[in-house]
Amino acid sequence: MKREYFYIALAALLLPILARAVWFYRGVADRPEIATPDFASFAAPQPPVNSNASNEDVKQLNGVVVIDQVHGNQFSMTDIVPFTSAIQQRGGKIETLNDAYSLEYQLKYASAFVSISPSYQFTAFEVQSLKNFAERGGRILVFTDPTRNFISVDFVSGNPIAFGDSNAANSLLKGFDITVNNDYLYNTQKNEGNFRNVFFDQFGKSELTFGLKEIALYGTHSLESASGLILLGGSESNLSSSNDAYNPNHGGAVLSADGNVAAFGDATFLSSPYSTYTDNATLISNLADFALTGKQTITLQNFPYIFNGKTVNVYIAPDLNKNTSLITALSGLQSSLRFMNIEMRFVDEVPASGDTIIISTFSLDEDTQAIANKFDIEFGSSIKTVEFGEISSGGTGIFLFDTTSKGNTLVILAGSEDDVITMMGLASGGSINSCLIADNIAVCSVGFGDDFGGGFFEETPFEEFPSEEIPADVEATPTPSG
Repeated sequence: MKREYFYIALAALLLPILARAVWFYRGVADRPEIATPDFASFAAPQPPVNSNASNEDVKQLNGVVVIDQVHGNQFSMTDIVPFTSAIQQRGGKIETLNDAYSLEYQLKYASAFVSISPSYQFTAFEVQSLKNFAERGGRILVFTDPTRNFISVDFVSGNPIAFGDSNAANSLLKGFDITVNNDYLYNTQKNEGNFRNVFFDQFGKSELTFGLKEIALYGTHSLESASGLILLGGSESNLSSSNDAYNPNHGGAVLSADGNVAAFGDATFLSSPYSTYTDNATLISNLADFALTGKQTITLQNFPYIFNGKTVNVYIAPDLNKNTSLITALSGLQSSLRFMNIEMRFVDEVPASGDTIIISTFSLDEDTQAIANKFDIEFGSSIKTVEFGEISSGGTGIFLFDTTSKGNTLVILAGSEDDVITMMGLASGGSINSCLIADNIAVCSVGFGDDFGGGFFEETPFEEFPSEEIPADVEATPTPSG
């Protein structure tokens, strides 16, 4: 009996399943073959590569380019090999700034200063040194990049904070009326594979934009300048991330009004392979030319790098004795010039051309007086100068710097032979920062001057001290020593 109940229960379980299967069964499915894409025939879209990147012989411009590495710069030298190679191909030399205290010295002989994505602001002293450099004709290039950030940590919350490079760059660029905006440009309609890879096809007229038809920047700030020139402009679909709007007064690069300072919102285009896309290679070539064609107007601010040739004529005035002290001073001067690959050649009269050093006291001969007359200096009991007014002649030395198309002349003057030797020591040391300096004249303290000459510390002769004779009948009072 129990077995019958078991079969009834099994039938009650299986019959509904069978009935459902019969009801919904539609036969064996006929599955057609699904067509798949021909992946082998696919090719990733390639950016436009400029096959006209110049490998031809280029003009040898020479010069020294100083690359900033003391402001927390967010790049490595391997990132900018296309740029540095273009400079070296033109005979240029690359130096890095590794110490902020070396900036002023390296700017004396540099043709350009380059700062890439700085994180630390420039000090007032650095800004003034670079402004003086640009005013003398040196070139400054600043590259920023919104994709590079300096990461700091909030000490209260422990959260990481990203700082961009626009504020640090603006601490330098504001002195040249250039502003890097804290944004990035994007274009969702026409771009190089990514909305932040923006094309530029409108160019300001400059040596930097010569030969350009289209430039691609790979993440760029927008820049503006009230007095400068927008170098890279784009279509109205290039929008700013700060307000999602187009501004025709903003661009991807700006040139200052004096033409010596250029700032870019992107640094990625300096690296490979981005350097070969569109006309980026041509732009990099133009940047190398721009950096190396910066020719400073040489003044005493450039001392000791004030000579152009490899030989300097040295004329010593006849009233100076070539004693051991003067010979020692000359050897020190020779060593400092050889450090700059310059040799001295002694002459008996002031040459009509070539780089020259004239060494004399204030008793000038005819040739030296002719040079001094260019500076409207009057020598006497005091020295009258246009730049500094009337100054004492005692303990004073003067550097005069005369530049002509035939060569540069440095005149070293002082009131005495000893002071002349002291002035030569200043020249040999390579720095005249202790002097009062104008463009072409420097006044230095090299002695005590007249006030400390004979008389002020003159000792009274022994015999002039009054003496009192002790009477013979007066017994002298014994001292403690007996």
